[in-house]
Amino acid sequence: MSNVASEQKQRGQTYTPESVSSFLVEWAVRDSSDTVLEPSVGEGRFVFDAYDRLLDLGASEDAARGQIYGADIDEEAVETLQESAREQTGAEFPHVGVENIFEADFPEVDALVGNPPYVIRHRFENAENVIEQFSNEYNFSDQSDLYVYFLLQATEFLAPGGKMAMIVSNSWMKRKYGEEFKRFLLNEFYVHGLIGFQERVFDDLANAVCILAEKRENTIRMPATNDVRFVQADSTDIFDGSGSKSLDDLTDTAVQAARVPQRALGPEDYWDIWLRAPDVFEAIKGSEDFVPLSEFATPMIGVQTLAKDFYIIEENDAARDDIEDEYLRPIAYSSRDHQSPVVRAEDCSYRVFWCPTSKEELAGTAALEYIEAAENRTVEKRYSDETYDGLHNKTRIRNASRDPWYDLTDEAVSRLPSEILLPRRVYQNYTAVWNADAVVPNENFLATTVKDERYLKPLLAYLNSHLGELCLRLAGQVYGGGVCDLNVSSSKTIQTLDLAARTDDELETLVDAFDEFVESEDRSVLDEAVYSVLGFSDVEREEIREALDLAIDESLSKGS
Repeated sequence: MSNVASEQKQRGQTYTPESVSSFLVEWAVRDSSDTVLEPSVGEGRFVFDAYDRLLDLGASEDAARGQIYGADIDEEAVETLQESAREQTGAEFPHVGVENIFEADFPEVDALVGNPPYVIRHRFENAENVIEQFSNEYNFSDQSDLYVYFLLQATEFLAPGGKMAMIVSNSWMKRKYGEEFKRFLLNEFYVHGLIGFQERVFDDLANAVCILAEKRENTIRMPATNDVRFVQADSTDIFDGSGSKSLDDLTDTAVQAARVPQRALGPEDYWDIWLRAPDVFEAIKGSEDFVPLSEFATPMIGVQTLAKDFYIIEENDAARDDIEDEYLRPIAYSSRDHQSPVVRAEDCSYRVFWCPTSKEELAGTAALEYIEAAENRTVEKRYSDETYDGLHNKTRIRNASRDPWYDLTDEAVSRLPSEILLPRRVYQNYTAVWNADAVVPNENFLATTVKDERYLKPLLAYLNSHLGELCLRLAGQVYGGGVCDLNVSSSKTIQTLDLAARTDDELETLVDAFDEFVESEDRSVLDEAVYSVLGFSDVEREEIREALDLAIDESLSKGS
């Protein structure tokens, strides 16, 4: 990567397609007298769009240039912008300069537009100082990305009644720190539209969303009466075409669309579900037939060994033949190895080193030789030229406080029986696996222990149905690489059939369906059982199928 590219990544610079920037500017700038702020100008995409928009509305060239404010910490980018301004408009933009938005002072403006930097906290300078500026009023997690603070700062310059049209990462729609940001939006703005994309808008960002919002009067704290338009576009092509487009126009050509009263949105909700499967989600959310997965099961991350090359022993590893069997246990290592509905001990090609025994008691064993070989080898530090003298001195191993250092049996046992193994990373194919022999689950799985054995097979039947898969994917986060990621928190929220409310006959129907699925691996058997229990019509079944296809397509399109 070039130095320029590295600096852009450090600063989070990502340049916006013209069709997107022009739409956002057109939505936010409504009058020839409007003043406009672009808080991260880069080389000027939004600045020039705002200039053209003001001219179209009747402003003079001099007036338009003077109505635009902007800043950027990249001196070279601002210089390029002003050079283009001299060439294209005959003069520079007088209120655009090299400045840090967190230290800038602008007048109140009528429109806020732009593409803030996508930088996670640990990758930008003076993070603590930035956070401290807002700590008294807001309570964001230390995992928050820079753009959250960036927007908070920029909106301080937006006048009541002013329009905000920004394109940002959509991580706030689902992550924990996003609750505070959503609360900020709900309290301070009328959120008119949220526009997402199935494909990547930017090469280095899998997920982007356009926020279209109007700042509320400072004295207003009554619930908002507006609707939020959720629009899921196939691509940025949705903005192409002659003439201006409204949110209604975009809705007509969207892949998915929903209209939700703002007062019905909570900061704890996963808002992106309204982009990904609004019809199905609306039906589920309003139904008493569904509850979160946490009602019936407890998911945990599988065993994190912290030293895979020591603890995980492959089938063709010579150590496998030498180490005594009592110090090896089957481990379900990867979801790609376990696509069938059931995993048995004999299905596991990997073993985990399982040794709670002291070195003194291991005298004369191959297990002791294996441990001592690890203690006597040189271990390289990650991202460093430094080394450790022995695996037991590795920082992560020492911090794990294992006693003895090689014993992870307590960590493994705490995750058992883990009757259901859910993949933490869901690709095109998905299976919720019945861990029939209670094999040790690796960290690639969410080790899920069922609270009541009666519900084990009915839960497996539901999770492996197409409806169950859809709800699981909707709870996850779609990143690059064609993958939908699940974590413990998100997996607890998976909308699940309320098994406690089902009759004994309905539960038996689900049990029989799962048993048949184990034999045939035909999911239609599960679908028929789940849909018949719920009484879903053919129309509802088709909506689920289409929504699942779109969810999978979304993952695949963002993997390229």
